[in-house]
Amino acid sequence: GCGWPLCSEECGESVGQHARECQLFQIHSTRFNIDDYKATCPSYNTIIVLRLLWLRDNEHVTWGMIDMLMDHLEDDKELTKPERAAVDFIRNHCKLKQFSEGEILHIMGIVDTNSYIIGENPNKNVDLQGLFPITSIINHSCMANTVCFARQDFSFVCRAVTDIEEGEELTTNYLYYSYHFFGLSYRAPELEDFWHFKCTCARCSSCTELGTLADSLLCTGCVSGRLTPLTVEEQDSDWVCRECGTTRQARVVANTVNHWWNVIEEAPKNDVTVCMELLDQLGGIFDQNHYYVMEIKRRVVENIGNTPEFEYQDLAVIWLQKKVEFCKEHLALQKVLAPGLSEYRAYISLHLAEAMFWLAKKKYMVKQMTRELVIKTMEEVSEHLLIVINIWGLYRRGSSERMRAEEAQSLLEKVNVEFLQDGVVETADLGLVETVLEMSN
Repeated sequence: GCGWPLCSEECGESVGQHARECQLFQIHSTRFNIDDYKATCPSYNTIIVLRLLWLRDNEHVTWGMIDMLMDHLEDDKELTKPERAAVDFIRNHCKLKQFSEGEILHIMGIVDTNSYIIGENPNKNVDLQGLFPITSIINHSCMANTVCFARQDFSFVCRAVTDIEEGEELTTNYLYYSYHFFGLSYRAPELEDFWHFKCTCARCSSCTELGTLADSLLCTGCVSGRLTPLTVEEQDSDWVCRECGTTRQARVVANTVNHWWNVIEEAPKNDVTVCMELLDQLGGIFDQNHYYVMEIKRRVVENIGNTPEFEYQDLAVIWLQKKVEFCKEHLALQKVLAPGLSEYRAYISLHLAEAMFWLAKKKYMVKQMTRELVIKTMEEVSEHLLIVINIWGLYRRGSSERMRAEEAQSLLEKVNVEFLQDGVVETADLGLVETVLEMSN
């Protein structure tokens, strides 16, 4: 064999994925001497590229599906060091001259543009990538009607998160769910820089983010007005208050937005006190739904119950109330900006359920809540937990999403044992298999 870690006698029988590159190496008797199989090696970065190049001469139909994907290469762009190293390794070290520099770069561009992170190594310091040609052609929308994820066997699933009408285009959100409430000022350059397109979904076409004002500033010319772009069609459009007519140049608004983003980034993410102080400052500049304000509230939500001095068991009721308040504000935004069974919904529902559980339990223990009300609250907690399990329960074991679904399952059992005793837990797993649409690649 070739000497790479996955090489075995099975390679000669063309069994397993490694047989692809092993077959290519054998053309020129290329071998490798790997001293430490547990350490990463730069040449491993070419594995997915080699396996895709192998398709060109061996699986023409699949190759055609891969070859049509966008690579977003720039003709006049100078090669990066990793690109140069990959081309040199494949063409010179491995002696695979049948693949031109252009073909290698084309495949690398396709991988960079279209592949998904489907897992990680046991040490969680190397991401595992997968390229799925059918799901890769699903377009982006900031209000997507599907979500794509890897299951335990690394098969890829495209699942509906909202009702989809016959003939409606399937879309997915390319941005990580913790950015789904971020405004156009963030989304537009992010999508342009990484995926090279301008989104024209309903949300990106709305100057007010569908009425949520998630990307608006307080007007300095009147008390109640908000500054929003005059038009989203032009990047340098003035911002205007539609109540008093005050205008600000896009450059001035950008300077304000960039300044406060730097302040937010420099602030310690795990310090609840600092976050609350920053909230007061942001409240004098931005609308209450602005994504900067909501990001700080998300950090507070994340920290309450999960950091020292803010653990649930000994937490003061006032902080639990604050977490519930912030979660419900996020949930109101989610219903408009990322509707349905979105990952943003799962994330907020889990935090909300935890806070509501502990708040109701603490109040009930000191007789500040009746048995009837605590039961009603725990039923609402269960509904949120079932949503989390329904959304994330099918994800690959070991993934952060699946672990959160398991946390939801554990809390659901706790709610059932301590308060409900009505068999809610027994029905939880049934929600995992509903509304699943698999796309075979």
